[in-house]
Amino acid sequence: MIRKLAVTLGVVVVAVILALASVWLTLFRAPSSAQGVTVGPWQTSLVTGSVDADIYTRARVAIGGLFALNRSETIYFSALRDDDRKPLRARCSYVVEGRPVAARWWSITAYADDHFLIPNAANRFSYNMGNLKLGPDGSFKVMVSPTEQPGHWLPTGDGSGGFNLLFRLYNPSPEVAADPGTAQLPSIKPIGACS
Repeated sequence: MIRKLAVTLGVVVVAVILALASVWLTLFRAPSSAQGVTVGPWQTSLVTGSVDADIYTRARVAIGGLFALNRSETIYFSALRDDDRKPLRARCSYVVEGRPVAARWWSITAYADDHFLIPNAANRFSYNMGNLKLGPDGSFKVMVSPTEQPGHWLPTGDGSGGFNLLFRLYNPSPEVAADPGTAQLPSIKPIGACS
């Protein structure tokens, strides 16, 4: 009787551990199964923030998208990789270049792996259409690096771990709202070699 109870308890413990591990992998490591759009290195979900979002998509937003607005108001494009499809690393330097996007307001923000703003001495976390100086050709350039760069610079903190960039479009143009794949988003190019 005791042996049967121990075996049953062992099976239950293993089942609970496997269930928790699968939930953790689904939420934090597995790619989203939600219908999405990719524009260069940027990705967005077409169901996030809508009534069509599944339980795992909602859980991901609850964990990593604090204060996220509804899909009808905002489109969030996230980049975990550069234009060469290599993971963004906080120890590396990148240039984010593009042109203003047709939206009521847009911004680009750097986040650490924990989904929070990257602590830095400059207290600089984001640029937006109001504080980015455009070049003579109407384009903008933001340097993303652990070391201070000339011009618009987003710090990546102490250079450890990875990070992601979030490009928010508040009330995008009707064309982009209808088909986010038409958005002309900035490139993310590495600067120099990064080991």
